[in-house]
Amino acid sequence: MIAAIIASAAAAQAADWIRPVASTDPPIWGLRGGLQFAIPPGGFTQGSGGPRGLIRIGYPTLPEGAYDLINFIAIEPVVHGKRGFSELERSAADQQPGKLIALTGKTPTPELASSSVKELGGGVEELTVPLTVERFENGAHVRLLLSQRSDAPDELRLQVFAEPDTAPLERCILTATMGNKARTRLLWLKDGPVSSLELYSTHRGTEFAPHSFFPLTRLPRTAFGDVAVALTTDESDPSASSAGLPRFWQYRGEKVTQYWRKPASEVQDGLQCAVNGRATYWMSQTPLPGGVAFENFELTEPYRDGQQFIFGVTRRSPSELLK
Repeated sequence: MIAAIIASAAAAQAADWIRPVASTDPPIWGLRGGLQFAIPPGGFTQGSGGPRGLIRIGYPTLPEGAYDLINFIAIEPVVHGKRGFSELERSAADQQPGKLIALTGKTPTPELASSSVKELGGGVEELTVPLTVERFENGAHVRLLLSQRSDAPDELRLQVFAEPDTAPLERCILTATMGNKARTRLLWLKDGPVSSLELYSTHRGTEFAPHSFFPLTRLPRTAFGDVAVALTTDESDPSASSAGLPRFWQYRGEKVTQYWRKPASEVQDGLQCAVNGRATYWMSQTPLPGGVAFENFELTEPYRDGQQFIFGVTRRSPSELLK
């Protein structure tokens, strides 16, 4: 009996959460050893952690379990056909690029008490972090609920809710917007991988390649019926090709799989995957070693209040994900 109690207590304390506990701590959350996420000015690189208006995704890909920035997630709501851009639009607060993302919705400094951890049973815990996003130029006004479970350390669940004063939302796209850093060139669909080198074989220059869309019928399903679409690099050692690049664009760690997952209970016919690509790094003329790679990567569907998407980073292969 005593042994069972000790085992139960150990299981309940197994989750090692990263959370800000003082006003001077950076706004970074997640599981030690698993995926972690941050909002400005927190991050996984030097300085401000990257552009404002983006959720930062970090993962321990560096030697000795050190974290590196893997991707950003941007919030891009659509109203009357006009798409908002959380990274590019200027804030009404200071006229600088990037909408403010915060726990308070008023400043980039979070109210630490707003995040919480609760016990789900069986020793599983869930961290929740509510975020507000500054109103967009197209009238969209949304808030997010980010959550992570201790039994799914490689995943971040993102839910979208409309604020009462929002303009009518057609979609609210959450897009992983920095595939170029890992030089992701393989999109893993139901009938096999699609290569950016083939999809955008004629693309040149510094602009984005056009979006390509893939309907639900082409999206892979897990054994439980979830939709799970993955991106990987086509390089066996992506860090080897990063020498000589500007430091921000150097991929210095081990190879990982990035993916979006949609729970089976939420899958509807309008769900689709979208990608675009670039041949040069963002805001530069520096060509990508090896050629054009996917940049933006998203699952998108008509807006429903509370809709959720799960973003993951894992060392597993795309085929292992589906098992």
